[in-house]
Amino acid sequence: MEQRTKFTSTQSWFDFLNSGIQLTPADLIAFRLKCYAEIEALRGRPLLVYVSQALGALPGAPVSIDVTDIDGFTDLVNSVPADKTAVDVLIHSPGGSPDATERIVSILRNRFTEVHFLVPHSAYSAATMMALSGNSITLHPSATLGPIDPQLSDPQYGYVPARSIKRGFEKVRDIIKTEGPEALPAYIPLIEKYSLHLLELCDDSENLSKRLVTDWLKAYMFNDKANAVEQINTIVDFFSAYDTHLTHSRPLVFDKINDFGLTLSVADGELKDLLWEVYILINGFFTLTPFVKLFENRYGISWGRSYSLSVQPQAPAPQQNVGDGTPKIG
Repeated sequence: MEQRTKFTSTQSWFDFLNSGIQLTPADLIAFRLKCYAEIEALRGRPLLVYVSQALGALPGAPVSIDVTDIDGFTDLVNSVPADKTAVDVLIHSPGGSPDATERIVSILRNRFTEVHFLVPHSAYSAATMMALSGNSITLHPSATLGPIDPQLSDPQYGYVPARSIKRGFEKVRDIIKTEGPEALPAYIPLIEKYSLHLLELCDDSENLSKRLVTDWLKAYMFNDKANAVEQINTIVDFFSAYDTHLTHSRPLVFDKINDFGLTLSVADGELKDLLWEVYILINGFFTLTPFVKLFENRYGISWGRSYSLSVQPQAPAPQQNVGDGTPKIG
């Protein structure tokens, strides 16, 4: 059997690229598929791959979990042979919509009795929620999950944690209660910026994230454990505790979450090496191409979403013509 080219480090990948070898898109796919095959052989079940360019993506790139991912997961699930009832899902994602995540979990669970998640690098926010719907989670030693507290879109600051918005209103309320109504004018800009109904939206968003993860833990990871309600509530409270984590991107690595009783492990040996190699190959693919998201497996599915901003000077005027930012399906 011909020995495949292996990449044990990011440095080995760059050395390979700088060696002058000309790579085609088919070559890049072949590298990944061979790596997937070895993971499947080691784990004994099909592997589904859902990855986004979590770092370094252009502004506006469709890297988040959203409703368009339903197409990709439907393709992945439908392509797996009917006799396979357990599956691994390799995920690398900055997170996204809890609503879309709920649909994706439903797609996976309507088809498979066991769903196990592999995290080679990062699964933040809604991607952490998805991982917590699994029967087990396996992290590369370098990998991390993240808090699941929701964020709301802000036209000035991008995405703002819902808890941060609520805390701002609570601070104003406490100051007015302490200092009296004369303190109100200083905080009018905040009140005008965030309408009061936003508080209800913050509450609803927080409750949804917590409810989904609670239900998934009960149904899957803790389904064979009696009287696990208190334990599950502790887990959900920890992952959603913005006041504890202080930032939505706080890394929740293995040592921080290992004592909660989750079915959680750190990859070692061959699996550790393969997970890191997968990440190197996928990240390298994103660097070399306009693609920012991939859905792949060894059963005929390999497609994704690409994105680019074309910038062209307009003469003689000093303005630039920037593309409309519409994602392209690759």
